[in-house]
Amino acid sequence: MNKEALIIFDMDGTLIDSSAAMTNSVNYVRHSLGLEPIGQKYLEYHINQPDQHLPKIFYNTEAYDPSHRALFKEHYLENSPSMISLYPDVEAMLYQLSQKAYLAVATNASDYFARHMLEKMGIIGYFSDIVGANNVDVPKPNPLMVYHLMQTLKCEPSKTILVGDSIKDEGAALNAGIAFIFAGWGYGTSETASLRAQNITELLSLLETFI
Repeated sequence: MNKEALIIFDMDGTLIDSSAAMTNSVNYVRHSLGLEPIGQKYLEYHINQPDQHLPKIFYNTEAYDPSHRALFKEHYLENSPSMISLYPDVEAMLYQLSQKAYLAVATNASDYFARHMLEKMGIIGYFSDIVGANNVDVPKPNPLMVYHLMQTLKCEPSKTILVGDSIKDEGAALNAGIAFIFAGWGYGTSETASLRAQNITELLSLLETFI
């Protein structure tokens, strides 16, 4: 079926509630380094703000050490499935939207983590493409992920919309010249987004007018 519209979703804080799992695994690495644990709200704030030096903030290093990445990956993949969940009504929304539009994911996590989490949640089959930070030279708010998805799925900017919970998502949409809906149930904030949804029901109503 040929579809004209493309709906791009952020993953963490938009489709999946995963901040407790991420905080748990970051603290596992911090413990190995002799650092005190951080709080969940602290992690949520920093991962959603632009221009954050996350290796320094999370691990007190100037760059991510491969051993720290490996430790996080092992712990997250083993422990996160029992700690993450879909936000209410997400799967029903995806099923309905997938009948009329291409669905895709653009996440600043790696596509490996994204595919693993989406598969565990049972929703990976709804997405025509999944792009992670490792698939582009610069992650959101840079528009490269959006450009990639529009090119791959052959959709025009006027028929593409991005849904996300942070100003990084909003910036990626703005930089790519596409519409944006702010997901008010997630981890981030936005003072400037004109389209907002406070729950999945509101989001579905907005998206149905778009497609």
